[in-house]
Amino acid sequence: MPSYDDSTGKSKITEAKTRYTVLASFFAIGLCLGIVISERIYVQKRAVIPKPRQLVSEIANRMHVGHHAAASGPRNELEAYLMKIAPQKELLLAVANKNTMWDNMLDTFTQGFKRAKVSNHMVLALDQETVSWCQQNGINVFLMNVTIAASQKGTGDNHAVSALKFGILRNFIELGWAVLLSDVDIAIFQNPFDYLYRDSDVEGMSDGFDEHTAYGSIEGFDDPSMGWGRYAQYYKHFNMNSGLFYIKANNRTLELLTRLETRLIKEKYWDQTAYNEEIFFLSHGNYRSPQVSVRIMDIDQFMNSKRLFKDIRHRPKDQQPPLPVMVHINYHPDKHERLKAVVQYYIGGNEHALDSFPGGSEPGTR
Repeated sequence: MPSYDDSTGKSKITEAKTRYTVLASFFAIGLCLGIVISERIYVQKRAVIPKPRQLVSEIANRMHVGHHAAASGPRNELEAYLMKIAPQKELLLAVANKNTMWDNMLDTFTQGFKRAKVSNHMVLALDQETVSWCQQNGINVFLMNVTIAASQKGTGDNHAVSALKFGILRNFIELGWAVLLSDVDIAIFQNPFDYLYRDSDVEGMSDGFDEHTAYGSIEGFDDPSMGWGRYAQYYKHFNMNSGLFYIKANNRTLELLTRLETRLIKEKYWDQTAYNEEIFFLSHGNYRSPQVSVRIMDIDQFMNSKRLFKDIRHRPKDQQPPLPVMVHINYHPDKHERLKAVVQYYIGGNEHALDSFPGGSEPGTR
């Protein structure tokens, strides 16, 4: 019968237990270290994810060497001025030249900045005369030298200047500032930044004059020759107005503005038509839209002049909507006279201030 050394067996068992304990300890330590390291990496990554209003385009980032702005200050004079007047990275901007000072229209417009206490405003001046006037009247102003494209010559001063705004806006978007762009034929009654939703890339005023034309509707189409397939449906709404809209700073909006600037340099085209085509034309084939998201502003808060003169003013006073935020005289040619009358109607205490104006542009229209 073979002999058996009990002490040797016990020794082997003890050795195995020790080895298992050591391995288990190393495994536990490694697991803990892995969790700690992973958590730190996750937290660090989370920490550098920018908030929505801090997002800037990849193109802008490529133009920005490293963290130059944070380490060395503003990248240019425009950014330095923006940091001073609009540190929250939102700006109410109007583009103006000396023609807007005729008959004091620029003054009527800029009184709205003061009335609504919009401190983060700027007039982007295209000439020194406008700069001087703004400085004398306490208006934030920045001079930018721009050249009207050859394609826009002969379209009239207003249209030619309007076509410049997309290239001008691109400068602000590249720096990371969201902009509420406003034409100067607008009366400002309340701070518009208190009424923005900021949930879309572009948030703008509609040329629509009621809920269906502004917000959209499903319409029917009938082709009897198609028999049982004669009926079809489509979506319809009026264009957005390119004279009043809020635009965020991100890749999509930068691409939108770049496309518009490029088109209007090459084409003799109405800026508002180009603006709506680039926003709403659907991607198809080799064409890809900028894919910006869109919100239509409330038509009684950001009101166009057709809505006001053809509808709202005819309602009994107690059935009219509350004080609007902004009123744009976009539908009528006698802009300044109507603009002054709208101010008198809403805050001047004159409930008959609008009575003498026809509903349309023709006398006698209601």
